[in-house]
Formats: sequence, C-alpha cells, structure tokens
Amino acid sequence: MNWPTSTQEPESTEEPESTQEPANGSGADNGPDNGRRGRLFEDVFILFCVLSLWPVILGWDHILYQLLLYGALAGLVFVFVRRARRFSQARKSID
Repeated sequence: MNWPTSTQEPESTEEPESTQEPANGSGADNGPDNGRRGRLFEDVFILFCVLSLWPVILGWDHILYQLLLYGALAGLVFVFVRRARRFSQARKSID
C-alpha cells in the first residue's frame, strides 16, 4: 500500500478552474436558462397564489391564512412589475 507521506502531495482529480465550464453551458449568469427559470418560478408562484385562496373559500379563519394572503399579494405585485418591465423591454426592442 502506498500511503502519502508529508513530502508527497495527494493527486488531485479536479480540473483547473480555467478549463471548467458552467453547468448550464452558458458563460453568463443572465443566460437564456436564467430567464426561463425566472418565468417558470413566476408561473409556479401564481399557481401557488391561486391555491392560497382556498382557505378563504372554505371559510377557514386563522392568522396564518391571512399572512399567506398578504404574502401572495406582495409576490403578485412583484411578478406584475417584472412582467410589465419585460413587456416594455420587448416593445422597445421591436421598435
């Protein structure tokens, strides 16, 4: 058995940082996958907000449901602002 001693360095199987590529295949953080992921998150959040209305429809009354509704409202405003900006940028890019 060959045990490493203080004079031997363990062999590294990692590649140097300069040759490693990002996992998503694009070099930029704001690549097309990031935009798709953001839109997917928005869509899933909207579905979550629709589901958060059911406690009110069923007549359940608890402070956590109220907090859930206010959080959903704040999140929907945030999604609305993001989508409005995205549509205005698309309109400007067409012109």
